[in-house]
Amino acid sequence: MTERLKAQDAAALDNPFINLIGARLTEWTTDRCEWGLDIEPQHLNTQGSLHGGIIATLLDVACGYSGFCLANDDSGIRAATISLTVHYMAKASRGRLVAQGRRTGGGRRIFFAEAELIDYANNAVIATASGSFRRQYPSEAR
Repeated sequence: MTERLKAQDAAALDNPFINLIGARLTEWTTDRCEWGLDIEPQHLNTQGSLHGGIIATLLDVACGYSGFCLANDDSGIRAATISLTVHYMAKASRGRLVAQGRRTGGGRRIFFAEAELIDYANNAVIATASGSFRRQYPSEAR
């Protein structure tokens, strides 16, 4: 069964870096998630376009969160990136972006995911990513 977790219920997943850049979880269901970001001046590089590190971060978090869902009682589970390949396709300098991630396969411990970063105002895919991720369970102390 797929249940949607409301974005305000996701506060339990405090992620300081994601909070710092201003990305917000807007949709989260089994094997899928969506993050939004309104581009602000601090997100831009010296050429006036969205910094590649912001792009990679949004794609990484979209992939990672697609591998678990709190609505399915996955509380405490997190994902660690094993590998991430990013393909940069277009520039963006303003507006709202959406990173859509989806789990594409894997097992209990390792899963695979892909994501797209979309600029809806210009009908453009800014970048895509694919990667492998490791689920970390609460019983695995750091």
